Amino acid sequence: MNIDAKQRVSSDKEKIFCLLKWGRNAGQRMSTGVFIYVKPKNHLLRNHNKEALMILETKRSQMILYG
Repeated sequence: MNIDAKQRVSSDKEKIFCLLKWGRNAGQRMSTGVFIYVKPKNHLLRNHNKEALMILETKRSQMILYG
């Protein structure tokens, strides 16, 4: 099973929302609720981006193991 992380930019172009997709049909894309900042302004936002990417990778790995 090949699971990709797809990113979608918000309308105000400040955040990128992450999706997991494993196909093109309906029901084959899952919203993760994880977002990252496009241009982090301080250390706190940079750390948020690092942790969010780690969470996304963990969710992706869990889907590969259990899906």
